[in-house]
Amino acid sequence: MAIEIKELRIKVTVIEPSENSQFTDKITSVKLQEVKNSIVNECILKVLEKIKEKAER
Repeated sequence: MAIEIKELRIKVTVIEPSENSQFTDKITSVKLQEVKNSIVNECILKVLEKIKEKAER
C-alpha cells in the first residue's frame, strides 16, 4: 500500500542576532550551512523511517 503525503507543514521561527549579540562572531556562514544541512538530513531520515514503518505493517 502506497503512502501519499498530501500536506506537510513545518513551522520555524528564526531570530537574527543583533549587532551586540554574543553569538554574532561565534558562527561562520560555513558552519551555519553545515548545521542547516545536518538538520535537514536528520528530518529526511526520520520521515523515511516513518515511511518504512508504515510499509512494514
